[in-house]
Amino acid sequence: MIQADQDAWASHLAEYSALRSEINTRISLQHQVLALHMTAVSVVLSVALSGKTRWPVLLVIPFIAYTSSEILASLFRTVEGIAKYIDEELNPKVPGGLGWESWLVHQKPTSEVQKMTHPYYLLFPGISVISLLTVFPLVWGGRVSGHQPAASFWMVISAWPFAAVFTVLSFKAIRRLRAPF
Repeated sequence: MIQADQDAWASHLAEYSALRSEINTRISLQHQVLALHMTAVSVVLSVALSGKTRWPVLLVIPFIAYTSSEILASLFRTVEGIAKYIDEELNPKVPGGLGWESWLVHQKPTSEVQKMTHPYYLLFPGISVISLLTVFPLVWGGRVSGHQPAASFWMVISAWPFAAVFTVLSFKAIRRLRAPF
């Protein structure tokens, strides 16, 4: 009976090891998404700042922020699901427990202020709001100057609402995160 128990513990520990490896992979992917997001936003800002007529490109930032935040939220949900499985299914089967996943659950913020002051809100929906607010006066400033509106004016006018929707969606994606912040 003792050998059977040891074999069962060994199989549970092997499963735990494989699941922890998957968690580490997902966390690594999260870091890559953050780096790619910051790089993409930096490139768009560089292009927008390189010429007076290139400011409409700022409307790409909300789309980048939305896609990045959704991918990040998906990775967080996967890590949380694996951690929950480990905590609820494997932890009771291993003498002494496993620990990290329980710690993760208890590290969630306790107040709305703690949630809303996390840097992800600035990194994703925040930068989108800044780009929308930057483009808005440029559009209307060009319109009231008395000149005939250019084609870019109408493109921006039609793209701005979509960019605003992507901004709201990125806020919702970050809001859904269940990470320990």
